[in-house]
Amino acid sequence: MTVADTGSGIAPDVRDRLFEAFATTKEDGMGLGLSICRTIVEAHGGRIWAEAADGGGTAFHFCVPLAENDDE
Repeated sequence: MTVADTGSGIAPDVRDRLFEAFATTKEDGMGLGLSICRTIVEAHGGRIWAEAADGGGTAFHFCVPLAENDDE
């Protein structure tokens, strides 16, 4: 799954701590949203990452493995 925007992108000083708790660039943000996303994705055996989007902005990607079918 990919979600992308066309904003200004991620500042280099934030990039390394983007998914850490309380890492925020907003005055009124708590910096927990991406940390919570990472926790949920990793708890399901997945991976989440961000990279510069074509044409500007940021693309956030995540993948999780398919669930096994217990009916078989």
